[in-house]
Parts: sequence; C-alpha cells; structure tokens
Amino acid sequence: MPAENFSPDTGSFITLSTAEDMVADWVSNFGPASNSNPKATAFGSNKIQDILDQSGCVGLRIYNGYDDGNRKLVIVGVDEDGNDLTGGYILDAGSPCPPMCAPNNSIN
Repeated sequence: MPAENFSPDTGSFITLSTAEDMVADWVSNFGPASNSNPKATAFGSNKIQDILDQSGCVGLRIYNGYDDGNRKLVIVGVDEDGNDLTGGYILDAGSPCPPMCAPNNSIN
C-alpha cells in the first residue's frame, strides 16, 4: 500500500558518531564485509540525478536484492504518493565495498 504524501524531506541527517556506531553494529550483526556481503555500495551522481530528474520524482527508495550469491541494492524513484516509479530508471550495479572501499576513515 503506497504511503500518502511522501515528503521530499523524508530522512534524517545523523552525526558522524551515530554513523560510526551504526556501521560497527552492522559488522557485529552480519560479520566482516566480503564480496558477497558488502558493507557499502557507491553510486555515481549522474545516475542518481537521472532518477531524481524523472517527472514526478520526489525521492528514492532503496531495495535490498540478491544476485548470483551477492547482496545488491536496487534504487528506484518515488513519487509524492509513495509509489515506486517502475516505468523509469531502476539502478543497480554500484561499486561495492569491498573491493571498492573508501580510504580508511572512522566509518570505513
């Protein structure tokens, strides 16, 4: 059932400390990152912008997926009524970490 009046302001910014705790908790629960169990996935801004530029798009929905034994993310646009914009761009094939990880920082 679609959500009513999906807001383009959905989501909350968090502090670096909260991000560190959340990523550490993920590793504690799911084990160390591997090619089949990435802890992060990077997507290019051009692809994200293509989704956001679709008519009626006010946000993104990120689905968990599984393909050939590997965890994946599937990104689709969302309209103001909370409907997925399945007739437009649907994004996959980001760069998973590992192997494409940021240089060591407090989140990574």
